[in-house]
Amino acid sequence: MPDDFEYKGWVIAAYSYPSDFGRWRPRAVVRIVAEGRLCIQAVPAPLDVTRATQEDAHAYAIEMAMKWIDEKG
Repeated sequence: MPDDFEYKGWVIAAYSYPSDFGRWRPRAVVRIVAEGRLCIQAVPAPLDVTRATQEDAHAYAIEMAMKWIDEKG
């Protein structure tokens, strides 16, 4: 189950998943309702980014999604 986090009206869901060698790959999905429409965007980490624990991967995914939202405006 993803961990949801709200930021600037967007909802961020961290969907980190197991990778090779017991590491975790960060991934987030952001969503917002704008003008009556649900907008959803996947925000995956670069392929070379993994974290040792699911908690660390979730934290990275949330930071990455917040940066994406900030850049989107």
